[in-house]
Amino acid sequence: MLLQPCFDGELDEGTAASVRAHIAACADCAREMAALQALRDAMKRSVPRYTAPQSLRDRLKQPIPSAGPAAAPLRPARRFPPPWLAIAASLLLAASLGAGLAWRWGPAGPAPAASELLLHDLVSSHLRAVAASSSVDVLSSDRHTVRPWFAGKVEVAPPAIDLSAQGFELVGGRVDYVGARRVAVLVYKHGQHVIDLFVLPEDTPGMTGGEATAGAVMRQGLSLVHRRVGDVQAWAVSDLDSKELAAFGDALAGAH
Repeated sequence: MLLQPCFDGELDEGTAASVRAHIAACADCAREMAALQALRDAMKRSVPRYTAPQSLRDRLKQPIPSAGPAAAPLRPARRFPPPWLAIAASLLLAASLGAGLAWRWGPAGPAPAASELLLHDLVSSHLRAVAASSSVDVLSSDRHTVRPWFAGKVEVAPPAIDLSAQGFELVGGRVDYVGARRVAVLVYKHGQHVIDLFVLPEDTPGMTGGEATAGAVMRQGLSLVHRRVGDVQAWAVSDLDSKELAAFGDALAGAH
């Protein structure tokens, strides 16, 4: 759950940018962020503020007495927090509980399965990339150039297989986010169609079970195909026809 850390400014810039992009494409998360902002504004308006009395201000300006027998005894610490602190703590607790329930149940019922969240992240990352001025960080059709570029940048190195003979041209690669993890994405083209091949760690949530192991699925007009390529797991995402993308996946798995 990265919405609260993102709202509080606790994420690094790369992760925060990924979360903001997800929020822009997810109505549920956008509503939750708006609720957090509304709560913060309500606290600013409703939580009482107290002005320190002049006597306290004067005491704070006085030098601290040196330790010793002549030093004045310190007053015992107050046992109970002031009323405003209790109110603020209650509001923060309510916000935390509300955010947790919203993530678990959401406005329309139980939270989606991990496999569905994985598909959502893959589609969002693909759409964000194709909408950008360039969907690649390293532009090359040479797999010996593309594959080494990922060294030290991602958890799992991509296979970078040449499928030009089958009509799928490697055009480069980029680093993207699935959930909060940096992953390698190989970019292929088939005619005018862009294919993003996400190479994912084995322990990616949603990788096993349900639709995550199916041959092809459709989401938001896009085809998604899951294949094991050698010793890595990969998802291909494209606006290609599902049969054409399945052919790409089969060629990819068979070439390794």
